Amino acid sequence: MIRTYDALIIGAGVIGLSIAFELTRRGRSAQVIDSRMSWEGRASKVAAGMLGPASEAEIADPAVLEFQLDSLRRYPGFAADLEAASGESCGYRADGTLWPARHRDDELQLDHLRQVQRDRGLEAEWLTAAEARKLEPALAPRVIGGLLVAGDHQVDPRRLTTALERAVCSGPGLSFVHWETRIRRYDEIADGFHVWYEGASIMNFRARNIVVATGAWTDQLDQPPLPPIGMRPVKGQLLRLRGEPLAARVLRTPDVYIVPRADGEIVIGATEEEQGWDDRPTAGGVLDQLRYAWEVLPGIYDLELREINVGFRPAVGDHMPVIGRSEHERIIYATGHYRHGILLAPATAWHVANLIEGRDAPGLLRPFAPQRLASAGAARGEAAE
Repeated sequence: MIRTYDALIIGAGVIGLSIAFELTRRGRSAQVIDSRMSWEGRASKVAAGMLGPASEAEIADPAVLEFQLDSLRRYPGFAADLEAASGESCGYRADGTLWPARHRDDELQLDHLRQVQRDRGLEAEWLTAAEARKLEPALAPRVIGGLLVAGDHQVDPRRLTTALERAVCSGPGLSFVHWETRIRRYDEIADGFHVWYEGASIMNFRARNIVVATGAWTDQLDQPPLPPIGMRPVKGQLLRLRGEPLAARVLRTPDVYIVPRADGEIVIGATEEEQGWDDRPTAGGVLDQLRYAWEVLPGIYDLELREINVGFRPAVGDHMPVIGRSEHERIIYATGHYRHGILLAPATAWHVANLIEGRDAPGLLRPFAPQRLASAGAARGEAAE
């Protein structure tokens, strides 16, 4: 007997797994498959796990900021339910972010950020050098002050992924993950799709909806045959150090971020490079990140450099997510989260699950509709003529 699922989710990254977990929590069924041959380049590999809409207020589009805040509000419940379902910690912490000012230019830039935050109804507190050092004694002597954003949180993307995989795989017969697979063919039927895919063997099932959650690889899908949406990879390099704990909260400057973990790991990142699919770590990328981090936290000099990770963030032209129904009513995009996939996972999962249940997209999602990309492409073509 062929089983019918509420959704086939293509892509077993954080976004795809979060959608599967949300559907499972609602008593819905999902089949998750990963259409790529390896997880090595996933955006989550170069994600530090910062959950900081307020710290992004200056550069975030207002629509993206609103979506980020919606997702941050969902995170405590999402993390608690996930940990209960999986038996795994996802490293959720609510310690805030400190922006150290290294010199007068930093001070002026942070004062501007604080004004933007205030204008958008977000809270931040300016600290003197002594107050900043009281919170973080290992700060460099050169630090002259800092901006404390107490409402920022963090999660560990690796632990989050593990928890999601275990929760999804251990669901009550509702959701399964098959790695190293791809769709071979799908046919539209009355209430969705009949799907054949191949992994260890060729298998088939029916799904009422298909969710495309394939990140930077979205335009490389053979199936389903959707038009390209202009997705491109943005290369990122991230460093993982380990040793004596040096900080209690996330530290950020305009040049670098430093994310401490409870187990002694420190994550430093991350570059943003328009290098296509070049997955090579570079000396320059490592040098810049270590130098900028050392300027505010000199104790990193003696830590062990454990890993240099390279991954690809999914980006379209306007750097906003692509979430919503495609030209095929039952094919739904959940991709293009760029630098914010970890932060936006709970809200994306919630709203995509609503779409799968037949609800209309809320106003919050309208700026992210896939149709805007076709409209932008048409406009560019008309302008060229």
